[in-house]
Amino acid sequence: MKRIVILGPSGTGKTTLGRRLGEKLHYPILHLDTVYWLQDWEHIDKPAFHQYMVDYMRKHDTWVIDGNYSNNKHFALRLRMADTIILLDYGTAASLKGIHERAAKYKHQVRSDMAEGCVEGVDQVFLQYTAFYSKFRLKWLKAIIRKYKNSSTILIFKSRQELHQWFDQL
Repeated sequence: MKRIVILGPSGTGKTTLGRRLGEKLHYPILHLDTVYWLQDWEHIDKPAFHQYMVDYMRKHDTWVIDGNYSNNKHFALRLRMADTIILLDYGTAASLKGIHERAAKYKHQVRSDMAEGCVEGVDQVFLQYTAFYSKFRLKWLKAIIRKYKNSSTILIFKSRQELHQWFDQL
């Protein structure tokens, strides 16, 4: 377990898990939201995002990368280079609960993994996207990561409790 990718719907704790794994294993951690989002919810252009990812993965022998960004061309490269793929699949209700808890915790604040001016909040569009993701996009994501079952360890966690039990045994 030297190159770890963490995937899953919003609100499932990808960033928290990434940070905890990085600390426990002494690996560099990259939160994709930190790279993608610039000040005031502007985002980096796709070629620059791709190049940043390629450079990061080639620079480090070990890494933890959290975040989906599966519509970008570095997604397949990230999965190919990973030796461990973790999918947090807790269901729509757990994702929405996680989003609301995070919004309450960081209300009118910027999280440490986000750029200046990216104030935490929840709107209907984001909630609908999360529900759609959990219902439809997650199936697609599972099909994609199955393609890597011969070259990577694939871990799919169905609950936070299951994840915590695994993490405590590392």
